[in-house]
Amino acid sequence: MKNYKFQPITYSDIPAMAKLFQERQRQESSVLQNACLSKSYIEETLKALFEKNRMVGIGAFSDEGLVGYMMAKVEFSVEMGRHAWVPYEGMAVKAGESAEQIRHLYAEASQLWLQYGCFKHFAMVPLGAPAYYDAFQRLCFATEQVHGVMEMESYAPFDVATDVVIRDLNKNDRAKLGEMSSIIFSYQNASPTYAAALPESVMQIQEGYENIVNDEEATVILAEKNGEVVGFHAYWPQDPGLMAPDKAVELSVAGTLASEMGTGVGKALMDEGYKIMKEKSYQFMVADWRMANLASSTFWPKCGFQPIAYRMVRNIDERVAWANFENPLIWK
Repeated sequence: MKNYKFQPITYSDIPAMAKLFQERQRQESSVLQNACLSKSYIEETLKALFEKNRMVGIGAFSDEGLVGYMMAKVEFSVEMGRHAWVPYEGMAVKAGESAEQIRHLYAEASQLWLQYGCFKHFAMVPLGAPAYYDAFQRLCFATEQVHGVMEMESYAPFDVATDVVIRDLNKNDRAKLGEMSSIIFSYQNASPTYAAALPESVMQIQEGYENIVNDEEATVILAEKNGEVVGFHAYWPQDPGLMAPDKAVELSVAGTLASEMGTGVGKALMDEGYKIMKEKSYQFMVADWRMANLASSTFWPKCGFQPIAYRMVRNIDERVAWANFENPLIWK
C-alpha cells in the first residue's frame, strides 16, 4: 500500500472524483457505455449527491492529486434503521490500484460513519473491475441484492405449454393487484431470506400496488388460471443512467403464487413481457433480486439477466461504540 494521505472528501473534489469514476466505468459492461458516461453528466450526478444528502467520505491523495475516494449517504429508514449507503457513484480508484486501496479507503471512511451512528453499511459494488468485489468480500460484506441487465436480442423464449391466460391490467384489477402485493414480501420474509415484514411497510406496499392501475407509464400483465390471478409482471420505462443502459425498460416487480411455482406461469409471463417490450423497441431489460431468494436468484439468470452490480451489506457490532480500548472507564 502506497503512502497516501487520507482526508475527508468534499464538494470541491468533484471534478477529480468525476475523472476517477469515468475511468472506473470504462471497465464496466459494454451495455453501460452510454451517453451518460461524460464528465459533465458525472459531475452533475455527484453534485446532486452532495446537495441532496449528507455525504460523508474519505479521499486518498498523492502528490499528483486524488487517486481514490469512498463516500456514503448517512440515512435513516424504518426498514433499514440508521445506516451508511455507498451509492453506485460513491467510490472509485485510479486504474491499476489494487483492492487494498479500496479496503484502506473503507477503513478510513467507516470510522466517520460510526461517528454518525451508522453501524449498518451498504455499498453498491460494480462488477467490471474485480478489485471492488474482491475488496468488499475481504471486508466481510455479504451480497444482498443483485442488479442485472438482459439484452433483448439474446433472450431465448421458454415456449412452455401452460393453461394460464396472460392479459393486460385494467382499471377493475385494483383489488386483485392489491392481493398480489404480498407475494414477493412473504417470500422474502421466509427462509432463507428472512427479510423483516414490518406491518407499516406491508400496508404501504399494498397501497402502492393498488395505485398502479392509475399509473399511465406502467405496463402490467396478469396471468390467470381458472379465472383467478396467479401471477403478474410490472414494467416501467428506465431512464438512461450510469447504472442503466440506453433504451431500457425496468421489470420492477413480478410474482407468482407459491402454489403455482414450477407450473410455467413465470415463464409464460416472461415470454409475453419480452414480446411486448420488443414491440416497443426496447433493447435492454433491467431487474434486481435478492441473492438469498431461492426462486428469483435462479429464475432471473435463466431468463438471461447478467449481473452488473451487487448491493453488499455489513453489520458492525454496535457494542464497539463502548467496548473499545479508547474507553478508559471499562479498563479501571
